[in-house]
Amino acid sequence: MAQSGAVIPDPRHCGDPRVRRIAVIGAGPMGASLAALTAPHVPTVLVARDESRARQIAAAGIALDGLLAGYGRPAVVRSIGSLATVPDIDLVVVATKTTALPEVCAELRRMLPARAFVASYQNGIEPARTIMRMLDSARVVRLVLRYGAVLVPAADPHAALRVHVPLHEPPHFIGGEGEALAFARHLAPWITSFGLPLEATDDIEGEAWRKGIENAAGNPVAALVQAPLGELLASPARALIERLLDEGVAVARAAGIAIPGTYREAVLRRMAAGGCHVPSMAEDVRAGRPTEITQLTEQIARRGRALGIPTPTHDAILDLVRVFDWRAHRRA
Repeated sequence: MAQSGAVIPDPRHCGDPRVRRIAVIGAGPMGASLAALTAPHVPTVLVARDESRARQIAAAGIALDGLLAGYGRPAVVRSIGSLATVPDIDLVVVATKTTALPEVCAELRRMLPARAFVASYQNGIEPARTIMRMLDSARVVRLVLRYGAVLVPAADPHAALRVHVPLHEPPHFIGGEGEALAFARHLAPWITSFGLPLEATDDIEGEAWRKGIENAAGNPVAALVQAPLGELLASPARALIERLLDEGVAVARAAGIAIPGTYREAVLRRMAAGGCHVPSMAEDVRAGRPTEITQLTEQIARRGRALGIPTPTHDAILDLVRVFDWRAHRRA
């Protein structure tokens, strides 16, 4: 049931009739930023488990600023199970951390409408395939996103939830397989019209790998030394990041993924231009939360072993970050 003050608009009066309502699971920076962009155009319901955040969004909405801008006031529910009471959901976007996928998919299996598509709005090489396997469904759309968002602490508890976007490198990519690809081609121009530039692609696997290699090279290092990407590229950590990139590229090419010759330098330029942007993995380590290392570094190292490609730098980084995850689980 929606929180008090949150009104679900009638889909007959807005949006696209083929997507009558969107549900976004996860009210962190990524999920909240998407809901801020979609809510003015199509009925949107946001699953926000944090009670104070749910109240804030229901009362005052979400304000998006920085390199993406918008304002939306989605309906708010407190659990995935509550979506069963919301009619006409045609698209469910999973915007949680990948560490929550087993729990999210277990709940989704019990309430997912038969006609609904699911979209992975997450970092990593494999999260969409993980969702397909856990839901036993091919109706899963994959997104590869090139923006970073952070929640800004509220000076006024009665103001809209503020999400700041310091990093935005469009276009973002959307794709899938079979009917999911056809649906992705329909979604791309529609979501683009809301302010998020999306391109449909037949090579979503390649885009996921190219983004995943980049994230696996920068995010864990930023987490270990607690420094922003721009600073890392001007520090002795640059050599470490370059080795991670080279290993990731070698594994991807052995797996048949096309990696252009200009890729390495383009990634390093993007990281250097990232300035003060701190990846979410660094924030997870700082807050004592489990990281998404299994969807980044571990995937590359595992595929490297299967293909006979050595990944010693990934292996070492993986062992180090696992210590933080071990500590997080012990505290939990």
